[in-house]
Amino acid sequence: MPQQSIIAGIAAWLFVLIWATGFVVARGISGLIDPYLFLLARFISVLLIFALAMLILRTPLPTWQDRWRLIGIGALMQGFYLGPGFWAVSQGLEAGIMSLIGALQPPLTAVLAWYFLNEKISRRTITGLLIGVTGVALAISPGLSNTMPSSSISIWVIAASLLSVSAITAGSLLQKSSIVSVPLLSAITFQTLGAAMVMLIMNSMLGHWQFPLTAPALGYLGYAVLVLSIGGFTLLTWLIRSGSATRASSLLLLVPPLAAIISWWLYDEALVSMQIVGFAMALLGVLIARSSPASRKS
Repeated sequence: MPQQSIIAGIAAWLFVLIWATGFVVARGISGLIDPYLFLLARFISVLLIFALAMLILRTPLPTWQDRWRLIGIGALMQGFYLGPGFWAVSQGLEAGIMSLIGALQPPLTAVLAWYFLNEKISRRTITGLLIGVTGVALAISPGLSNTMPSSSISIWVIAASLLSVSAITAGSLLQKSSIVSVPLLSAITFQTLGAAMVMLIMNSMLGHWQFPLTAPALGYLGYAVLVLSIGGFTLLTWLIRSGSATRASSLLLLVPPLAAIISWWLYDEALVSMQIVGFAMALLGVLIARSSPASRKS
């Protein structure tokens, strides 16, 4: 339906804009709040809001089997995606390298969706993803020369970054399983519970329990809860459930170059021509990949 396509298009680009602002929060809490405690507080806050909404709206509960599936998906898409990523960066892996590794997620999703979900990968989709990945590399290349991993970066740090990408990929694919019949509010609630469980373990192992009750800390937490989680993650989940996993994941290619533009706008950081070209290529690649209609493999 045309109206549904318009809504999906608006939701897709709104998701990209919201997701790209996540770096503002990550940058803002650096040195202010322990990241694992921050993520735990974020997920618990979201969980309470969604649980209250379920009570008010009398949203049906999933079956016990689906509850555990949803908890697992949430642990992957949020807990094991953000937690190991934060840890890898804290151990010296530069954000630019992390972004480049993250750019592997859409092509990986496309291949696995073709194999496990029978999603067809057209030549147009492959071309778009390749152009998009190239655009991401160009957009972050000005900082890569000074941020290549040194010999001090252990194999565990690289493994953590790869785990982060693999987790969101697996979670995205599982979103297309039988749990698509579960109401969105119920699905998001139990997925957030899974994310909170992962961060509780990570904070107990790596973090601490001192959350500063200051205006900046609470402001960042409020933005992460209301905009990034309730807004951004809900949009991502809806886009995956209502369409193709590959089409939804391709949007993530726009996040690193758009974050560089937002950084230039907010923090007056340098923005060179190569980054602009990279953003244009990433945008072109995503448009090409998403222009290919979702279909089934014969």
